[in-house]
Amino acid sequence: MSFFDRLQPYHVYPTDELDLAREMFRRSVSQVEIEIFSYCNRRCWFCPNDHIDRITQNIYMRPELYSSIISQLSSIQYSGMITYSRYNEPLADRIILDRLREARAGLPNALLHTNTNGDYLDWDYLNELYDAGMRSLNIQIYLKNHERYDHNKIIKRGEQTLRRLKIPHVMTVNQPGVWYEMKLEFKDMKIRLYGRNFEINGTSRGDQVDIKKDYVRTMPCNIPFWNVYVDYNGKMVPCCNYRSDIEAHEPYVLNDLNEQPDIFLSYASPQSADFRRAMLSFDKKPGACSNCHFGLENLNPMQIEKIASTRAA
Repeated sequence: MSFFDRLQPYHVYPTDELDLAREMFRRSVSQVEIEIFSYCNRRCWFCPNDHIDRITQNIYMRPELYSSIISQLSSIQYSGMITYSRYNEPLADRIILDRLREARAGLPNALLHTNTNGDYLDWDYLNELYDAGMRSLNIQIYLKNHERYDHNKIIKRGEQTLRRLKIPHVMTVNQPGVWYEMKLEFKDMKIRLYGRNFEINGTSRGDQVDIKKDYVRTMPCNIPFWNVYVDYNGKMVPCCNYRSDIEAHEPYVLNDLNEQPDIFLSYASPQSADFRRAMLSFDKKPGACSNCHFGLENLNPMQIEKIASTRAA
């Protein structure tokens, strides 16, 4: 089911009433993405880290802020996904184990997930992640930082990761030049190992990467309705393609949780509601969304009618 089937007028109207904001969040948000530190060990060509320094130092999210987020989510018995991906490499610092344990204790029904480049992952670390509460893992196969997709090299690189993990696996996708994917079998954890051709299925990351910049986005986007993104510095942004450490993206920061710590009121704020309303149009999207190729979906007549009526409400 598409989120557009569950779209309601309250998604595009702000509120400063906490109970209403909590309920809207509870009914709407199914993924909260938290960046617990800044460091990434790579400068991949398809990522803004190619020209933004995430290597020189590692800046941690304040532990009090992380605990506040988990506590607030616990107060509504949040049962969606918590993912530890943003623009860092989540497994580069084993503080993730402590953060997973805290989330598992406070959110027993949430699905704890991350994406990783796999550089730090081996059999022992995988078991530690599992014991800490992680139950979903995407291992993305990357080549050298500025190396473009090569199907055979992707397969060989994936085999290196598999030799470190030493767990059963089965190939699920083998589309030369486009995508290669394996399903890994480990206890009750869902694990995907895959490589993708970002020139074909990537996006410009908020106009920061030279991928599909000639694309004109007119389709509505549901990402800011059901996802919440918090950078390592505590700033909330409306989409995974935005980041608060890019000057051009600063106007899209929804809130700084260090200053206004309530995640529910942040989701229901005027800035958030205005952004969601803008994403419901069939016109060319504004600013850094103008060439976004992310989150596209085919809409049926009923969904189109619901989008139009919600935006006009």
